[in-house]
Amino acid sequence: MPSSNSDRQRSPGRLWRILAVVFVLALVAAGCGNDDDSSGVTDPTPEVASGGADDSSGDASPEPADDSEEGTADAPAPAPTPELSGTIGFIKGPHSAMEVEFNEQIIADFNSQVAPDVNVEFSTYDWPVHVAELTTLFASGSPPDVQYLVDLIYPAFAEQGVLHDMTDFVNDPEWADERADISPFAWDLAEQQGGTWGVPVLGAVYNIFINETLLEEAGLLDSWDDSYESMLAAAEELTTDDVFGFAARTSAADFAWWDWYPYIHNAGGDVLSDDWTECGLVGQDVVDAMQFLIDIHTAGVTPAIGSLDNQGLFDLFAAGRVAILHHETPNIVSLNENPPGFEWTVAAAPPGPQGHTVMGNFGILSIAEASNNKDAAWEFIKHWASAPQVGRFAEQVNLQVVRTDIIGDLFAENPAMKTVQSELVPRVQGLQPHPQILEALQAAWPVAEDAFRGNLTGEEAIAGMCAAIDGVLAG
Repeated sequence: MPSSNSDRQRSPGRLWRILAVVFVLALVAAGCGNDDDSSGVTDPTPEVASGGADDSSGDASPEPADDSEEGTADAPAPAPTPELSGTIGFIKGPHSAMEVEFNEQIIADFNSQVAPDVNVEFSTYDWPVHVAELTTLFASGSPPDVQYLVDLIYPAFAEQGVLHDMTDFVNDPEWADERADISPFAWDLAEQQGGTWGVPVLGAVYNIFINETLLEEAGLLDSWDDSYESMLAAAEELTTDDVFGFAARTSAADFAWWDWYPYIHNAGGDVLSDDWTECGLVGQDVVDAMQFLIDIHTAGVTPAIGSLDNQGLFDLFAAGRVAILHHETPNIVSLNENPPGFEWTVAAAPPGPQGHTVMGNFGILSIAEASNNKDAAWEFIKHWASAPQVGRFAEQVNLQVVRTDIIGDLFAENPAMKTVQSELVPRVQGLQPHPQILEALQAAWPVAEDAFRGNLTGEEAIAGMCAAIDGVLAG
């Protein structure tokens, strides 16, 4: 994963100006004051997070007092740390129909093991409109204390100043072992603009599903992913009146850039330049990769552009009517619970001229700057991110973890997810966590979709996408 640029991007971005206009009438005043007065509040207590009493103050068994020396009475015991109490809110997008139940289990463990007097109120946002929902909550002055934010959107919130810089929390020496168990690439995504904006917990890998039965019958199972050319040839051979050889998302509504990213990364390109000052879609390899994507979308091997949404594409694969499908790992749950009438597995996009990467995006647990109970919020985040909790949740919803200490224990009964976690995640290259990355992708994507319809060449598409991206960066 590329390290993120730490230079602060000072433009608030067109997205936030638009949202401010749209949602200003919906904002409500907070029901109580939001001043974060930390005077008189002790530092967060790592002992609480351990779930047990801490008698390791360093004092040995008490020695009898020596009355022969004046002023040698026993040293006073350390002042007790106030127990955590109060209410904190936690909001997250659902990764399962059982999202509430799974988080209630985590919260129950938090109350029984860490902080019995902290009430955690859990709520969910709606993924398709979560940026708008969160923007409204932050602007209200009373957002939930803890938020699950993906790397696509959190940088803009950090730039707005509504997230708490968690640098001091995550650098607590008593949490050092836990911090070290989280992969460095995940910290790279959470640390930018001079701060640390959350604890990385989960990842979503965008993989390919293949119909092994169809590929094996055609003698292509071992060669379809040798190169871009071999994948296109396989898609053409596998396409019939009833089967599409290839399918991928193409619309911004379905976040289609996840299926576009690996080909661009494999060609040495990215949305932004290394210093984040201009478009990074440069070089002939990037143009050629875009031309390949145009070619495979116009070769008659895919469903008509715009004819099926995200779910529709997956349903077609599950029905045996798509041989090679770009999609995402949570759908492994459906295939395991309702086995299709063919053998299937997961794979990565073929290698390109400059790499063989997998696309993924990641979620962090952040604290609102407006929170009046940051200590409790921090203890809850540590609990949620701990090996037992995040590992269980990842298995329940088929997402990947960014901890390195539990990989070997996960997905023992789920071979496809085991492959994703052990083979695909190490090759993940994520997006650049720039405050305007979502706006840049949204601005550029109509050009890409137009190209997939056959209206632009690869060179024209890259030029048009760069113009849109540079326009966003220029403000």
